[in-house]
Amino acid sequence: MPDLSNAAHGDGSTELRRFFHDLATPLSAVSLHLERAVRQFDRGEDPQEALKTAREQLDRAFGLLERGREELLR
Repeated sequence: MPDLSNAAHGDGSTELRRFFHDLATPLSAVSLHLERAVRQFDRGEDPQEALKTAREQLDRAFGLLERGREELLR
């Protein structure tokens, strides 16, 4: 996780950019797995595995957001 403490003061645009890139990865995965779950549901298939993976990636994204918030509050 990049150090975001300088980002709040205008010095860390690279770190902030990296943070948002790192955050985008699990959020993109959430979107893809939710789309997969909808397709599976529409076909009458069990979407549980896709939903489980989406939830795991969402938890990962929230963890990154929490760590980023803690860094900014330092």
